[in-house]
Amino acid sequence: MTLIHQALLFDSPEQFLATAVPFITEGVHRGDTVLAVTSSDNTRRLREQLNGAEDQVTFLEPAGWFDSPGRTLDAHHRRIDALASDSAFLRVIGEPVWAGRDDLETSEWGRYESIVNVALADSRAWVMCGYDSSALADTIVADARRTHPRLAVGTASEISADFTEPASYYASRDTPLTPYPATGVEWIPIHPDLAPVRQFVAEHAPRLGVDVDRVDDYILAVNEIATNVLRHGGGKGEARMWATDRRVVCEITDTGTATGNFLGFLRADPHSERGHGLWIARQICDLLEMRTGPSGTTVRLHLRRVV
Repeated sequence: MTLIHQALLFDSPEQFLATAVPFITEGVHRGDTVLAVTSSDNTRRLREQLNGAEDQVTFLEPAGWFDSPGRTLDAHHRRIDALASDSAFLRVIGEPVWAGRDDLETSEWGRYESIVNVALADSRAWVMCGYDSSALADTIVADARRTHPRLAVGTASEISADFTEPASYYASRDTPLTPYPATGVEWIPIHPDLAPVRQFVAEHAPRLGVDVDRVDDYILAVNEIATNVLRHGGGKGEARMWATDRRVVCEITDTGTATGNFLGFLRADPHSERGHGLWIARQICDLLEMRTGPSGTTVRLHLRRVV
């Protein structure tokens, strides 16, 4: 078997439990690795209903698991890599975090839900994503039907008639980037010596609001993308940094055109000497935006601000 990716659309605790409890119980009996990444209320309800099986389930906080799209994909990969046997599956019943997200975050997490179908396609994983239709915006629930090939209905499964192929969904999210601010933007050119770029980030990131414990990682992420400028983007480009109310942004532009779909979302072959930069940057950053075309490529690396 390969990936099963379902949306569980529910409007009551009873509807949630009618699907989640059998899903978890079956996984425990099979010897699967079972994760429950659900709201505090649903976690409590699951513990009450699992009749002892809860001791064989790993319960995780949604805010930690759904921390950034890149890191969440990697967390799935690591759990799958650690499966105890060739017959075992990773089973995840999760409730993605939508409350408090701004438009950019909501868009990128929707993109994540679609890309799961590609990134984990050949994995021994069954990922069931819960959407509380009584609490979430209609647009988010409707989008779940587009990003999940199947819908969980009780203990059965049905095809989602609204499912959109990931490449088409991904392209639909490539809306124009918002303009960078008219003031408060720092700038540096990118040349073959990347030391000034690293110093540029080291100087401005803490001042703009990056947690001091994350500055070195941010420098690494920017260096990886700037290296791509030298290798694939014509050898020179520009870097800009600024702060929004929520995030610090480093934007890197060049005149090259990147090829391929889902750039940086698919784990690179560990034996390959290339193709790791965007994946590394997505692990480090809370969000990463990328747009490419005949006029060039722009990558924006976002980290949450410390306020």
